[in-house]
Amino acid sequence: SKEAHQKQKELKLERKAHKPNSETIRDAKKIWEQLRQNKLKAEEKQKLMMQMMGLIRGRVQDVIFKHDASRMIQACLKQGNSEQRNVIAEELKGKYLELSKSMYGKFLVMKVLEYCPKYRNTVLKELHTKITRLIRHKEASHVVEAFFTQFANAAQRLTLISEFYGPEFTLFNKPLSGQPQQTLDEVIRVQPEKKEGILKNLSETLSGTLDKGTLGHSIVHKVLLEYFTHADEKGVMNMVELLKEQVQEIVHTKEGAQVVMLSLSYSSPKDRKLMIKAMKPFLPKICVDEYAYLVLLRLFDVVDDTVLVGKAILGEITKNLEDLLKNKFGRRVILYLLVGRNTKYFFPETIKLLASGDEIRAKTSKKSPETRSKELLATISPHLITIVKEKAGVLMLDKLASQVVKEIMLHALGDKSEALNAILALVAENPEKDNHVVEDRFANRVLKALVHADNAKDADEKAYAARHEILTNIVGSPSSAIEPLNAGPLLLDVIRPYVPRYATNWGSFVIVALAEEPQTRSEVLEILRPHMKALEEAAADKKQKENGGGNGGSKLLVEMLQGKK
Repeated sequence: SKEAHQKQKELKLERKAHKPNSETIRDAKKIWEQLRQNKLKAEEKQKLMMQMMGLIRGRVQDVIFKHDASRMIQACLKQGNSEQRNVIAEELKGKYLELSKSMYGKFLVMKVLEYCPKYRNTVLKELHTKITRLIRHKEASHVVEAFFTQFANAAQRLTLISEFYGPEFTLFNKPLSGQPQQTLDEVIRVQPEKKEGILKNLSETLSGTLDKGTLGHSIVHKVLLEYFTHADEKGVMNMVELLKEQVQEIVHTKEGAQVVMLSLSYSSPKDRKLMIKAMKPFLPKICVDEYAYLVLLRLFDVVDDTVLVGKAILGEITKNLEDLLKNKFGRRVILYLLVGRNTKYFFPETIKLLASGDEIRAKTSKKSPETRSKELLATISPHLITIVKEKAGVLMLDKLASQVVKEIMLHALGDKSEALNAILALVAENPEKDNHVVEDRFANRVLKALVHADNAKDADEKAYAARHEILTNIVGSPSSAIEPLNAGPLLLDVIRPYVPRYATNWGSFVIVALAEEPQTRSEVLEILRPHMKALEEAAADKKQKENGGGNGGSKLLVEMLQGKK
């Protein structure tokens, strides 16, 4: 009834009134409700903050473990000025460890780390010597992770991770005394006799951490990489034993991805199979992650069972091929299968990282790299050729995917005639169409590459296995697989009536490519000769380029017609 409900409400208020600081919290909550509004003007915000500080100053420690009060203090840290924030952080001294372990308090510590840089060392001192226990704590692990990844400077990060190395390292390093700190590399180099003890501590701490389910934290990934870098093969294999069925938990960070790459390099075929099984449900995410995709490249490098890789990995990633080819990182997975460690698509540091596993691979894998890569390429090629055949119109107009289309047409194994026909059908479309492939800046680079594919001097630009290759000699040299694409003459047949048009607009470099090839040169120049005046005008037209130059392709064609090229 209404009366009973009213009585219940009064009893609740009476209970609250008997609690310490209830009046303070009640008044502060009213201010908080206004303070959290997004459209507050600066002067209104400052006025409310002064009222709030008048209420909570000197009482911060008394209210912080109450859910609502904790959120109010967080709001003050977010909305207050530097002086007000530091007052709160100062009052919290001595409570940071306890707060870190609290369901609500942990957010307060993270706000102090974010908004009070002056107090980061204070927080660190209170957590010091307890990091390895806190990283296993359900609540506190989030504070340690946030500190490590978002707020710590280099010295503070080293202080955090050094606790994993054991008391001897921490004592030797004096991380909070103001002395210069040393990394694990430096300590081992200067005092190699400490290495065994530090690695033993590291192994024990990590084993406990992995069991506790805190493997998702990047501070753990960093320490794991340190261990993998310095431990002997036996130590690495012991750690792989703990990691192999949960590698998907760590592939998303730079250090975690490197740990999984090393795990794959050192592992037995049986363990590699377990890692593939663990990653399989997460492949769509792994392919497009900045670091995780590298794990797949290492997997392609070391796993001898290419049938397994074909089914479990390639079979999965080809289900979403179009999106993969358009993605900055996803396309590299496909490009690696097509062109390997090509500097056009991979940074020197990435190639160096991938190559660092070659020495270990020589001991743990049986197949030659050439055989393995050919078998994987043979497995995925039909899917790649099909996607070009079905989606050429979309892929060729995309900056990233167009590059993959080019490499598919040059390096995929199998009959590419239908894919080439799909591209030629796009070329044959009405020239008045918007974003015509001949005039599109990404698509016409693909066309140029196809025109040059049969006679390219650079092996990377040459077409291999263009049509009906039979993989009888799978390890055979690429030259044995060359068969002409014949794209130039076929393309010229399609665009012959429009050659003069394309020669004077964005398609001019496609016409230049045709004019450079022996099979099509004389016919192209013959078509263009009556249009010399239009070419010269396009070559001199300063409106076509913002930088003040004319059409570069038209200029080259004029020079060819004049016999200068």
